[in-house]
Amino acid sequence: MKHRFSFFVFIGIVGMLGGFGEWVMYRQGFSFLQPGWTFTVFLFAPLTFVVPNIAEKYLPRILTKLLSIVGGFWFIFCYYSLGFLLLYFIFYGVSLLFPQAMHWQTVSPYFSVGSFLFIWIVISLGTWNAFHPIYRKATLITKKALPRNIRIAFISDIHLGTILGKRFSKNLAEKINAIQPDLVILGGDIIDGNLEFVIKDKSYENLKKIKSVFGTYAVYGNHDYYGGDINKEQQMLAPAIYFLKDKSVLLEGTIQLTGLDDFLFNPRNKVPIQDNEFLNILIDHEPWRIHEGAAAGYDLYLAGHTHAGQFFPNRMITKKIYDLDYGSKIFGSMLTIVSNGYGFWGIPVRIGPAPEIVIIEIRNS
Repeated sequence: MKHRFSFFVFIGIVGMLGGFGEWVMYRQGFSFLQPGWTFTVFLFAPLTFVVPNIAEKYLPRILTKLLSIVGGFWFIFCYYSLGFLLLYFIFYGVSLLFPQAMHWQTVSPYFSVGSFLFIWIVISLGTWNAFHPIYRKATLITKKALPRNIRIAFISDIHLGTILGKRFSKNLAEKINAIQPDLVILGGDIIDGNLEFVIKDKSYENLKKIKSVFGTYAVYGNHDYYGGDINKEQQMLAPAIYFLKDKSVLLEGTIQLTGLDDFLFNPRNKVPIQDNEFLNILIDHEPWRIHEGAAAGYDLYLAGHTHAGQFFPNRMITKKIYDLDYGSKIFGSMLTIVSNGYGFWGIPVRIGPAPEIVIIEIRNS
């Protein structure tokens, strides 16, 4: 929790510093930003993102929600504005070196307005994308004995919190139930980090309405730990959801689920070797232990966490960090599926793959 507080304070400071440059850039194209006092808007805007994340306990619920939404949009606007600000100063520098080639005072207003419009078009498309999840399908063919074909609904990174609440979780439960799964697996980050807010908002109640033949199983993600009390989260969702914290459970005498504790909070936990008699499924919030899972005899590996970067160009980073940051791939004889998640972290924008429920069909060859 201490590191989380420091993170948001850092974001606030960077936002305030960047706000000055953004104000200088945008006032070139917008006359209403000419008065000096308008700088204070850019100076204090970062607080709309910081305050609801560090002081939600002291704010009315509706105000926390409002600030979180406004702050989320500010964050992504500032994020992309900093990129255009870098270009702005590069062009400005070029104009000083080659004044005959570029008259910056003439060009800068068009650059300012064009940057602003482009950013908000991208944000608008990304907002629509964030709230229109899809079903992604994958198939595992196995020679191991199964009582019948098995359908799994795999959902990761729901991120219930100050932005994603009761309506969001209700739609999720309905979408899961519509496919009539045999088994539901939640890949961590059920909450966004504000457990007390989720409890007050009661958004978690809809997750208890998820129906399946074998039940719903989950692992913890890093944001669940940010919430401060994973035991309270477990009690909140019991008995509808069973958490596998370095535990295994055998279903129908043929399917063995193994859930690992969150790697960022418990990096020393090892992948247990499994009996090849069963169909072995390994659930790991961060996709760090893919090769270990393949070596330990698992047939299916499920992870999330990456959000496929959530918005451009972050996926260029996640692709470098993980062996698989999104999608499906065979490692050895193990099918690996990394979901980009169903919800989002902090910012109601997704630029890239749409949020998803992964439908996994397992059948005999």
